[in-house]
Amino acid sequence: MILWILLKPLGILSLILGLISLPTPLPIGAILLAFGTGLLVMTSPTARRIVRALRRRSGLVNGMIGRFEGRVGRPLGVALRRTRPLVKRLTAPALPPEA
Repeated sequence: MILWILLKPLGILSLILGLISLPTPLPIGAILLAFGTGLLVMTSPTARRIVRALRRRSGLVNGMIGRFEGRVGRPLGVALRRTRPLVKRLTAPALPPEA
């Protein structure tokens, strides 16, 4: 329980620092964004829903998070994989009855 209390502020701080350092030439901002997002997704169901909705709406965001899923380590990668958009199964329309 105490670990989760420490991880949420660390995730928020990582997101803020990632947004600040994103325009710099070094890719530190993207790494901090992925790390902060992973921490928040691990600790908050609300953050998980928000990230899943963002991934569903934007293919760019989905692709960026998808690239980081395998690179951030197992616990964060699993948390990010849980936010993948749910895909509905396609069903063919029923054929009309023949007369």
